[in-house]
Amino acid sequence: MGSEEEILDNTLISKGRLEALVDGVFAFAMTLLVVSLNVPTIPKAEAATELPAYLVTMFPQFLSFLIAFFILASLWIVHHEHFHFLRSVDKVVLWLNVLILIFVVLVPFSTNLSGAYSHVPIAPLIFHANMLILSCLFLVQWQYIIHRPALLNGPIHPDRIIDAFMDRVPIIFAAVTGMALVIFNAPFSSMYMYMIFPLLMRILMWQIRSKRTIKNIQFAS
Repeated sequence: MGSEEEILDNTLISKGRLEALVDGVFAFAMTLLVVSLNVPTIPKAEAATELPAYLVTMFPQFLSFLIAFFILASLWIVHHEHFHFLRSVDKVVLWLNVLILIFVVLVPFSTNLSGAYSHVPIAPLIFHANMLILSCLFLVQWQYIIHRPALLNGPIHPDRIIDAFMDRVPIIFAAVTGMALVIFNAPFSSMYMYMIFPLLMRILMWQIRSKRTIKNIQFAS
């Protein structure tokens, strides 16, 4: 038994360096998002009349920036939650994170593309595909982690597993619906799905937690 535990420990990797890498890449990608928001070059004499109109035309870029920033922020929080439960990582978790980081660093590109060419279907389609793959990788990582007790600090409560799953699916629903809207010729409207689905999921989770609380109170009494 002791030799088996020693072999298992030798296959595990400290999570500290991986966390540092992920934090750095997320911070870099979130900072790069602002690169697409170029300050216009307008003669000072004409700025008072032309600048407001120019800023209005930048609305799709501002929208893409805000959506992408909040998605990356939420996924970084999800990643933090994953690693909160982990004692160490194995090579599968390591390579899953490498794949995740590939699509994290692609977010500034897909965001800039969809903001600059929001009227061209392929541009938001690439953005939705980027978000879909990224969120699916996070879901795969979560499912892998919860089924590997050797990696965990301790058991995870079943309610927490359900809540975590529901935290991760809104972006998937938003991306799939967004891709469908692009196909049906509504590329710009598809971006609003990333606001609608998380809001609906929050309302649903609030209702579930309220019922759970009432049930626990009734059980305790």
